[in-house]
Amino acid sequence: MTGMNMATKKRPPTQSRVKMLAARFYEPYAGLEIEEIALPATNRNDVLVRVESCSICHTDLQFIDRGMATIGQPPIILGHEIAGSIETPDRNGYWQEGERVIIPATISCQKCLPCINNQESQCTDIQFIGNSIDGGFAQFIRVPADHPIRLPERLSYEDGSIVSNLFIGAYHVVFDRAVIHIKDLMVIFGAGGFGLSILQMAKLRGAKVFIIDIFDWKLEIARALGADWTLNSNKVPHCETAVLEILEQKADVIIETIGAPRTMVQAINLLRKGGQLVLGGYTDNQLPFLAGQLIRNEFSLIGTMSAPRKKAPEVLRLVENGRLKTAPLITHRFSIEDINQGLNTLRMGQSIRTVIYPWLDSFEKNSSSSKL
Repeated sequence: MTGMNMATKKRPPTQSRVKMLAARFYEPYAGLEIEEIALPATNRNDVLVRVESCSICHTDLQFIDRGMATIGQPPIILGHEIAGSIETPDRNGYWQEGERVIIPATISCQKCLPCINNQESQCTDIQFIGNSIDGGFAQFIRVPADHPIRLPERLSYEDGSIVSNLFIGAYHVVFDRAVIHIKDLMVIFGAGGFGLSILQMAKLRGAKVFIIDIFDWKLEIARALGADWTLNSNKVPHCETAVLEILEQKADVIIETIGAPRTMVQAINLLRKGGQLVLGGYTDNQLPFLAGQLIRNEFSLIGTMSAPRKKAPEVLRLVENGRLKTAPLITHRFSIEDINQGLNTLRMGQSIRTVIYPWLDSFEKNSSSSKL
């Protein structure tokens, strides 16, 4: 088993429950509110999933700290990196109670032309869990029965949380969105969860990877995961100059995972003519560079914002086989009652992924929520 299975106590069956605990987002620049709310209602084509773990993504902080608007009207439950177990199966008999699953970060309609053509990430009616609809910072979540993905018994729930969005999304970047060849030179801005996941995928692809961040401890993890070069951009006068002095050439592919105007400019300044710039840091910022730069240099500008379910079986196999590592990404664990403290770990640059366990009681919380 590659991850840690936190103990969860048996609760009364859903049929006898009418309420659940949830952390709800009401407005920017305020903490999440811990509330008891009604259990989500399901129809015959839905399943109710008991959330066993849900990790915190930097996108969640974009809503809370930066004022970026959610698609759905608050109050809304954030959280989109979810693993759990089937609590109430669909009435069509596909799922059984207790089956272990991961929940993809997006819900696609399965009816539009992109979905029919196996391009669900471009669904014309796509819904984003924890953004347009309620997410996983709660004890239960309702999703369409055709969306959960079975979680192998050898993997823990927190492994599943990392796979559900980070690893599948990173696989989508490296194997679908960008065109990457063996020995291509890739630069990744950001050694957070997404950046370190993309790093692992890029090494499977045979790329040479330079990763940039402002925290030495994250860069140490990047090196352990196979980064060929690293740079703390806060320790050099000029980021682009420092990178070029080391590499002596510009990059074939650059992945920007932060979504900040400064790092977008740095990224495009480091890209060779004809290179690919992939924007993966979810943001409402405007692009800070001129269209003329794209035109003159024949850059390819690529967006990515999804973790397609069809990629899940291969990614899960790679985790089971030990070729992808979840453990280095998981730095903290908290109960849902302490989710605002968990958000602080990411806010303060102390965490890569903090995992929230909605069913931790006070004893488990006190013994398990510290940094490991």
